[in-house]
Amino acid sequence: MGGGEKFVAHFVIMTVQIDVDEKLLNEVHKAIAELNESKADAYREAFEDLVRKKRREAEVSHRYAEAYGKNPVQPDEFDVEEDQLEEVWKDL
Repeated sequence: MGGGEKFVAHFVIMTVQIDVDEKLLNEVHKAIAELNESKADAYREAFEDLVRKKRREAEVSHRYAEAYGKNPVQPDEFDVEEDQLEEVWKDL
């Protein structure tokens, strides 16, 4: 950066407290140690993954709603005859 330019960064760090089953927490800590990662980095990555997952779930849900809004289920669309059910279920 040269003459007169300023770089300003604002970081907000928040501490989060949650209840976690002790067995699960021990498994997480073991996995983190095996991967030689820091707990903070692993938790941060888990939160980022959760955000991506929830956004993706919301997008899929939105697309389903949109698709079924355009093409509603027909009254007999999922009707199945008894013999068809028996055929499908006999091997289960």
